[in-house]
Amino acid sequence: MVAPVLRPAQTRSLPDEVFGQLLAEILSGRYAPGSTLPGERGLSDVFQVNRHVVREALKRLEQVGLVKTVHGGGTKVLEFRRSAGLDLLAVIADHPEAMEGMLPLLLSALQMRAVIGVDAARLCAQGASDGLRAELLEAGETLASVAHGPELLPLDQRFWKHLLDGAGNIAYQLAFNSLIRAVHADPYFSLGWLEHELERCDYRRPIARAIADRDPDAAATVARDALSPAAELLGSIAPSPKSAASERT
Repeated sequence: MVAPVLRPAQTRSLPDEVFGQLLAEILSGRYAPGSTLPGERGLSDVFQVNRHVVREALKRLEQVGLVKTVHGGGTKVLEFRRSAGLDLLAVIADHPEAMEGMLPLLLSALQMRAVIGVDAARLCAQGASDGLRAELLEAGETLASVAHGPELLPLDQRFWKHLLDGAGNIAYQLAFNSLIRAVHADPYFSLGWLEHELERCDYRRPIARAIADRDPDAAATVARDALSPAAELLGSIAPSPKSAASERT
């Protein structure tokens, strides 16, 4: 087990910096489930902040299901797979330094994206307005005209926003918001596999056309073809978080 590596807090708000570092160490397994975090005084010394800052960061970790404060027993690290919820994905989107420990969850998130995306495409083909169908066709053409580069990330989010609006399922929309924010949190991490996926599926245009044709079965089929291989693509194409970090420096 690699020992946790913590450093003085220097950037963002101090509680957010402390939270982000502890988040990364817990999700990477350097603070293993069942272990106890250093006490408030010890963490204050390491981060060179006051105990109020540490206390606020620990409270946030407890709120997202990563730790539990035990009276008289310190702060215990939990097994997040059993204690956290999908809101953890949104937290990761704001703290890409924790991405290394989240690769297994991101792969699972992409598999979940495929399941939701297929049914959302089917629902959208059944119920979208003419205006939304036209917006999806235009969004697919725009993705194809751009083809490469970080501009694809917001364009792809716009495509799915239109599709989910047309599907009309609020639970799908909220879940998809978290999934997309997490997998697009770090462009260096996500852009490689997204470029490959978009090129492979003709830039979402088959999905848009099936929806425009009001063909739910075809929309579900092409969405499944587009989204199902994403986990394999992420593992084989996306740079590791460490290499991405070194590329940014």
